[in-house]
Amino acid sequence: MKSRLFRLMAVAAAIVLLLGACSNNDDEEAQKPMPEPDEQTEEIPELEAEEAEEVLQTYNEAFQNVIENAAEDGEVTDFDSPEELQEEFSTIMSEDLAAKMADAYFEENEEGSIYIVASEEPVWFDEEETYELEKAEDNLYEVEQEQTDNMLTVTYSIFWNEEKWIVSDVETEDIPVEENDGDTSNSEAEADSNQTEQENNTDNDTADQDTDGAAAEETNESTDEDTANNEANATEEENDQVSPDSEENNSGQGGTDTSDSDTSDDADMDNSESNQNPESEENEEENTDENASSIDAAAAEKLVKEHLNMVDDSLEVVTSHQDEEGNYVVQVYELVDQDDGLAHTATYGWYTVDQTTGEVKETEF
Repeated sequence: MKSRLFRLMAVAAAIVLLLGACSNNDDEEAQKPMPEPDEQTEEIPELEAEEAEEVLQTYNEAFQNVIENAAEDGEVTDFDSPEELQEEFSTIMSEDLAAKMADAYFEENEEGSIYIVASEEPVWFDEEETYELEKAEDNLYEVEQEQTDNMLTVTYSIFWNEEKWIVSDVETEDIPVEENDGDTSNSEAEADSNQTEQENNTDNDTADQDTDGAAAEETNESTDEDTANNEANATEEENDQVSPDSEENNSGQGGTDTSDSDTSDDADMDNSESNQNPESEENEEENTDENASSIDAAAAEKLVKEHLNMVDDSLEVVTSHQDEEGNYVVQVYELVDQDDGLAHTATYGWYTVDQTTGEVKETEF
């Protein structure tokens, strides 16, 4: 009986010891610090000026590719829905900006086809104008540019979307211009144009004077030769006055010399004219070439203004590009502000200026 009781007590003591050991292990595990999760911090690269220009150029190309691949009637055939078009824009734009672009410049008709809205393109980044690149936040930069042709200050926001830099927003602000400054600029432009025309006329007059001087020298030389011949003939007549027969012979000879002299004069004049004509024709060709080469983008815009008799200062006249033949394509438009802060242009018309003749023709796109 005692041995049995002793066994039970030994078993109970073993159980107590076992439970105590397990409790100590749990306390030790509880006291151990939990491992800290690995911190995942993504480094955002710095946006350099060259990369910012590439982003803005890609932003422009994304829109232009849709426009250029559209049908002649303006139907966008590469996309079946506005959502697909917006998704295409989202490759280089934020979702908000892509939605604004799709809504502002495209529309879907009742048949579900997408068409280009008859309005002006957005204000694009001008690579020829200066700009300022500023860091607003770690993942946001701003490109500010004054575009004197459009009379706008444009701010492009470039955002890091955890994969690449995209254009997130575009804001525009009018550049205030005083009327006097505008009048002065116009006067300076007209003065420069008049000075160029005067220089061209002076060069032409100088060339004509050189041609006339060369012809006059040739005429003087022929006149001197004729004078010498006449003096020789007169001397022979005086020497032959001794006999009537000699006088008659000299008279006949003198008549022949006079005839020869007249013939010589006519020949000299013909030679003078023949020498003068090629140079005159060459001068005319040079003048034509000078007038043709003087037609640049600024001259093309001026020709369009004269063609339209423009008096409305709200219209802008800007050379868009040169076509395959080298002629200037000029756009006449008006800037229109929108409620969402964006600005677009309303086209008045497109005109093509012949780079050689300066002829202005209205063009449809």
